[in-house]
Amino acid sequence: MVNNTDLLVVGAGAKGTAIAMKVHVLNSLGLGPIRMTLVEATGPAAAWVDGNGITTSREVLAITPSKDVGYPYQSACAFGSAGAEVDIASMAFSWHRYLIEKGDYSRWVDAGEPSVQRREYGAYLAWVLTRATEGVTLVNGRVARLSLSDDGERWIVDVAGAPAASQYACGAFALTGPGVNRGIPHDPQIAQRVLDCDSGRIAIAHAPVEQSSDIAIVGGGESALSCIEFVRNLRPDAYISVYTSNLPLSRLESFLENRVFSNPDNVAWETLSVDTRRDFINHTDRGVFGPERLARFAWDERCRFVLGRVERIASAPNGEGVCVNYESVAGAETARHDYVINSTGFDLLEQLRSLLSDPARREIERVTGPLWEGDKREEVNMARFLELSGVRPLLQVPGLAGLGQGPGFSTLGSLGLVADRILEPLVGGRSDPSSDDRHRLLVGDERD
Repeated sequence: MVNNTDLLVVGAGAKGTAIAMKVHVLNSLGLGPIRMTLVEATGPAAAWVDGNGITTSREVLAITPSKDVGYPYQSACAFGSAGAEVDIASMAFSWHRYLIEKGDYSRWVDAGEPSVQRREYGAYLAWVLTRATEGVTLVNGRVARLSLSDDGERWIVDVAGAPAASQYACGAFALTGPGVNRGIPHDPQIAQRVLDCDSGRIAIAHAPVEQSSDIAIVGGGESALSCIEFVRNLRPDAYISVYTSNLPLSRLESFLENRVFSNPDNVAWETLSVDTRRDFINHTDRGVFGPERLARFAWDERCRFVLGRVERIASAPNGEGVCVNYESVAGAETARHDYVINSTGFDLLEQLRSLLSDPARREIERVTGPLWEGDKREEVNMARFLELSGVRPLLQVPGLAGLGQGPGFSTLGSLGLVADRILEPLVGGRSDPSSDDRHRLLVGDERD
């Protein structure tokens, strides 16, 4: 039996929770009906708690929790005259409302309204999901395959999970979350010494100190900084070498930068040149460290930064440890370490490819051009509703929309705006995805 839904969202993290909240609000105000299915393999806000995410959950968020699931509360941009009412109703799911119900609001304000640990923000997200129920169905399972209906009108989503596998047909499919880890080529025999920025890095905790006293971290963003903190807490005397392909930068926030994240329309983001947009993102989001968290390593003589691009990780000559082969300004170089933690980030395109059936992938590339060949760092053309441009039914991937639509869509900086853009076409926004002049994906036989 095929279950019908208007929107299927993968991942009950921050973005998935924000979308669920806004669906609940729109339905409760009579702006629906919208049927949303939220598929989560582990549990609500699982990536924000111990043992399930890319961090230990004790790290402090880089943004204030005031930028909650409804922020920036400018729904009029998507829903016109109903926007003010939508924003007022969304305030019932705000961070402030959450703290008031817990009895912690005054304590948080008296403390200076600080940023909070990831696990605290995760508890907030779980609280939102327990209340966002109108038109929202939470399914415990894993999306196994994404294909197209025979008429090309809807996505067919196969979900594996307990108690049994199920299938959904939806008019829009949204993929949230960070994606899959980008790999670094390495010799097979040292796989146990090449960890990733997901829970694999915790393997260091089980290694004897003498076998993990020299650790390399590859990457230059928040994931790498989280790894530095984790390793330093676990191995106070370990030598840490951080390999970055660009000069390390620290994040400096001001009203000018923040407003671009909150509402890119304020600066007419889409009209800026690609180089200007890419330069802004590089200086405010990618390859930058939070200065407050970085300060604790300023006088750490056992922590160093190495400028170079890691090409491969090989086995050390004696069979103990690894050799990091990297390209520096001086040419090819090699350095030995006990372990390497890959914190180069995640690949949403690769995750999407792993879900798509072969016919669906081919048809998408017929519309968009090649997506999975060549240099994946090139721009992916994302349209207003955070969807692959020209693809119908809607295939929405907020994490890929930073360059095309605004930097906040690939971060936690504008969760409410993400939800508005995802849901706007479902409530008769400025463009109707079902109109005849829209491109549609047409495939033949989807049966394998």
